[in-house]
Amino acid sequence: MLLSLNISNFAVFENVSVNFDSGFNVFTGETGSGKSVLIDAIQLILGERASKDLIRKNKSSAFIEGIFDISVNDNIYSVLESLNIEIDKEDFLIISRELLDNGKSINKINGRTVPLNAIKAIGSFLIDIYGQFGHESLFKKENHIKLLDSLIHKELSPIFRLYNDSFAKYNNLCNEIDILKEKLLNKDSKIEQLKYEINEIDDAQLKECEEDELLKKIKKLSNIQEIKKSLYEAIRNINSDSLNNVYSILNKIQGYDEKLEDFLSRLDIQLEELKLLSYDLRDYSDSLDIDEKELNNIENRMSLINRLKRKYGFSIERIDEYRNSSYEELNLLLEADSKLNSLTTEKNKLFNELSENAESISKKRKKAAEILEKQILVELSDLNMKNIRFKVNIDKKEISSDGIDNVEFLISTNVGSDLNSVQKIVSGGEASRIMLAFKKIKSDVGQTMVFDEIDTGISGKTAQMSGVKMNYISVNNQVICVTHSPQIASISKNHFLIEKKIVGNNTYSTVKKLDKENRIYEIARLLSGMKITDKSLNNAKELIEFNNKITE
Repeated sequence: MLLSLNISNFAVFENVSVNFDSGFNVFTGETGSGKSVLIDAIQLILGERASKDLIRKNKSSAFIEGIFDISVNDNIYSVLESLNIEIDKEDFLIISRELLDNGKSINKINGRTVPLNAIKAIGSFLIDIYGQFGHESLFKKENHIKLLDSLIHKELSPIFRLYNDSFAKYNNLCNEIDILKEKLLNKDSKIEQLKYEINEIDDAQLKECEEDELLKKIKKLSNIQEIKKSLYEAIRNINSDSLNNVYSILNKIQGYDEKLEDFLSRLDIQLEELKLLSYDLRDYSDSLDIDEKELNNIENRMSLINRLKRKYGFSIERIDEYRNSSYEELNLLLEADSKLNSLTTEKNKLFNELSENAESISKKRKKAAEILEKQILVELSDLNMKNIRFKVNIDKKEISSDGIDNVEFLISTNVGSDLNSVQKIVSGGEASRIMLAFKKIKSDVGQTMVFDEIDTGISGKTAQMSGVKMNYISVNNQVICVTHSPQIASISKNHFLIEKKIVGNNTYSTVKKLDKENRIYEIARLLSGMKITDKSLNNAKELIEFNNKITE
């Protein structure tokens, strides 16, 4: 149950706190006063996304907080546990959203910051919102199976958990089998091709960095003449008379300065080293020769590497990767028939399990459909839809994510007319009443249900009976209703008024709970408009008294 809603700097609300009661709560107010904004705030604490445009002008953030009593809501505890959030049954659940002007929000559950999807995960377990256009879901055939399943949600949940797990595995197996069958097309030719490619790469015995070494050898062998010529020139320069002349000059004057002996000794060592270097260079030069055969072998090797690169990759590393993946694919193809048989056996086993669960789900749906067909006629009759025929048509289909049933609601609204699809026959007002009947049948103990202007398209006695239905739901559940209907408002146990006020240049809305006298005044306004007369006040009193009697 929603105990309290606290709103700050959110659209028309500057600073508002609403303390809800159990039972039937109604909100009324002039058009534009902020009733829809209140619903927006409730949706935000259930995990809906928000726009920064909802932050009040000249404010940097908006804040919405909802406080819930979940002591009788057993389903939500398992969801909270899956989110690693521990709450004792004696504690309240507090959800808060702070909307920032950069478009982001800070989301908390009992003071702990959580991602928005965590709040969304528990939102559907807290409040069921039915908006003024909620009846439009009835006009989509694909929603009919969801509506039927919602009536037996608790009964179906354990089976659907098993079914959904099996269906996901079944789908994965089907995809794996399809991929394998695709690979098995022209299997023999693929195997031969893969073997050829693997052998071609293996025979090449490629080595890492081999290309660099080969390029160095090609460069050397291609320039042998240039190398020998340069070596000859170097040897000639080493053996020139230049350094010998230096030695002669120093030797001539060494007798005048003993320090020169040291220089001469060093030069002598250098001359000896140069002589040895000259011999080594000559030997190396003599060993150099153009080996056309080696050059040809190297060029052939480079040609092979380049050809393999063009076929299998742009580098030796890529060629190795291609070879390894080809080897894995080859092994897969060689074992494919055995694996396909294994996967097919597993798929057939899963299909049988799915079929059993789907049949079980279908039986429960058909049983629920029989009950629904009877109950909804009673509810619709109360809502001034007489002479109605209603049928839940269930046809078999191929196994899918929601089972083996095609579900469609058929209705006849006039005596003698044939049953036809709901979307082809009913009006918006009739659809609203049908959906209200669903909510009445579906309601569980301890739920919070929000009806946002469900009175759209209905008035008078029909609106009154809609209020009676909501009041019945509120006996074991909390009901929050935004309405323009005096008939519905007069049935409620707790009446709140939303008013827009202007103070200076500031516009804001307030929410206040009405006492007996102010409630009569508001019902009179709903009945007669802005001009409140003694007659409209008396009519309001009579309407409240009358509805108190029929809902006792």
